[in-house]
Amino acid sequence: MIQFFHVTKKYTQGAVALTDVSVHVEKGEFVFLTGPSGAGKTTFLRMIFRDEVPSSGQVVVNNQDVATMPARRVPYLRRQIGVVFQDFKLLPRKTVFENVSFATQVIGLPRREQRSRTFQVLEMLGLNHRLHNFPEQVSGGEQQRMAIARALVNRPLILLADEPTGNLDPDLAQEIMGLFRDINSHGTTVIIATHDRDMIRRMGRRVIALDHGRISAAGAA
Repeated sequence: MIQFFHVTKKYTQGAVALTDVSVHVEKGEFVFLTGPSGAGKTTFLRMIFRDEVPSSGQVVVNNQDVATMPARRVPYLRRQIGVVFQDFKLLPRKTVFENVSFATQVIGLPRREQRSRTFQVLEMLGLNHRLHNFPEQVSGGEQQRMAIARALVNRPLILLADEPTGNLDPDLAQEIMGLFRDINSHGTTVIIATHDRDMIRRMGRRVIALDHGRISAAGAA
């Protein structure tokens, strides 16, 4: 599903985010990406949805080389990938329903399908009673659920999350991780970047560890 072949990422100012990274994530896997701040986790995730391209090496997602694909193919790649950002990136002047349905508008779904999918995913994540609230009117945990709902509404093959529980208390963090586990159980490939070693141990899933842009370990928790 996702393959990195000797991937290096160097920025113009001289910083090196990834160095000679080679790793393979199978379809339907649940994988943690871990390492200290600055280890390269966010760059790794951005490579997958082509927000970044490698300086050298190859990134293949669902049999597509993301660096060499024509620009017109990039939106199709991104439709297959849901992303939960660390800062949520919610639209403050749109309601819960509007924030989530916006993702379906971007890909041009018919209006009836937009509404149907949005209602389904909000119900699945326990937000159907918050349809008309704005982000500032719901809790931090509910904002995180909004971000997950928006990532899921287009039924992606891959779900990426960057520190999705970093701002949540332990009970809420465990609840959110349970949601990711349920999502994975339906066949979605899940990659979660986190530095929370206790949570990783509790989940008992495969771990890819980065240290200064290099893979330091890849195996079971």
